[in-house]
Amino acid sequence: MIQDRLHCCDVSTDRDFQRQFDHFYRVRRNQEWRECFFGLLERVKRCGISFHDTLDCLQNATGNVEASFASKLVATIDPSKPVVDKLVLKHFKLALPYLKARNRFARTVDVYESLCELFSELLASPTGSTILDGFDRRFGHTTLTALKKVDLVLWQIRR
Repeated sequence: MIQDRLHCCDVSTDRDFQRQFDHFYRVRRNQEWRECFFGLLERVKRCGISFHDTLDCLQNATGNVEASFASKLVATIDPSKPVVDKLVLKHFKLALPYLKARNRFARTVDVYESLCELFSELLASPTGSTILDGFDRRFGHTTLTALKKVDLVLWQIRR
């Protein structure tokens, strides 16, 4: 598991960790981007980092608002945080702002914060309990957080 290996190696140079991360998250980026991303992950893996600050660091380094990858970095460090994924966003009736949207950075942070709140509400609800109970019956004991379990279920449900 990615989180298990996070603190056992230097993720900025460990190619096995990077390959595992790339495979799990389907990363297809150039070497310059990868050095930036995994370098940031290595620097903050012990102290943590907010979504806003991750998004800012990646934007400063790449020129792009990298919502999905910023959330993946944050969730790798703190598995109780959600990953921004268009399939999961649809379940919550959320969408990231368009590429040329005004205030795209701030609106992206707002979407992420809304996603966090909606996940929290779902996890505290009877529906969330039903999803978790079903997951646990199907897969038994896992080290996955409640949020990750629900996230996986939502990701599998295609409309």
